[in-house]
Amino acid sequence: MAGGWPGEMHRYWLHFDISGIYLRVLPPVVGVTGQDLDDCLEIIAHRYGQHVPPMTRVVEDPDLTDFQPDTVPGGWSLGVPVWRGVWYPPENITGPEPPERQRSHPRWWAMSERQ
Repeated sequence: MAGGWPGEMHRYWLHFDISGIYLRVLPPVVGVTGQDLDDCLEIIAHRYGQHVPPMTRVVEDPDLTDFQPDTVPGGWSLGVPVWRGVWYPPENITGPEPPERQRSHPRWWAMSERQ
């Protein structure tokens, strides 16, 4: 269990249809790492505090070797794609998502039942 996170992590580029969102807090493209797609969607919902809109494209385990900021909306640099959490826009530059936001952690279930 490297880094205290059980299981293998996967990176995703997720493209969203945000045309129906009045407050555009969620970017149209999000880079996120998690245990699986569902875990990543939960991270995004928790991070942006809203229902996740429909996805228009999903890229699992993208090759980031030649990443260029001007190739995606926003033009930001990457965060840390090996840590669990949102790395594009670069929101995880201080560390991975905390354990209590992981589905296998007992506090996650308690928090999700309250919402």
